[in-house]
Amino acid sequence: MAIENCVTFLPCSDIKKTTHFYRDIVGLPVVQEQAGGMLKIFDTGYGYWGFCQYGDGRPIPSGDVGVCLSLNCHDEADVDRQYARMTEKGCVIKEPPKRQEKFPVYAFFTRDPDDYKVEFQRIQLEDQQLMGGRKE
Repeated sequence: MAIENCVTFLPCSDIKKTTHFYRDIVGLPVVQEQAGGMLKIFDTGYGYWGFCQYGDGRPIPSGDVGVCLSLNCHDEADVDRQYARMTEKGCVIKEPPKRQEKFPVYAFFTRDPDDYKVEFQRIQLEDQQLMGGRKE
């Protein structure tokens, strides 16, 4: 089987606000636009997130029991740099980076315009790192 990549599609309520957040604040490039701009696909470096403003009233799986979108950082210092950058850009972040109690990660969380939880993390299991991605 030759899978080249993956795209996770998520509904959003306002594609312009979503684009501003993921492109201008988080820093993910838009690599594809469809449906007259109502769908944007962002490159995370190791896969893609597609956000679509469907306009049909479908629920958005966000909030405390909804989807968590995690971006895996190179090390704890990178998590700290992302925290400083996101704070500087005005993101609301309740707590600074820390080692999480339930999972072996060093992380912080913010929210996107639709209240999706967005995590910047470093997994603390040295023998089980997520090492996928592009092969040069």
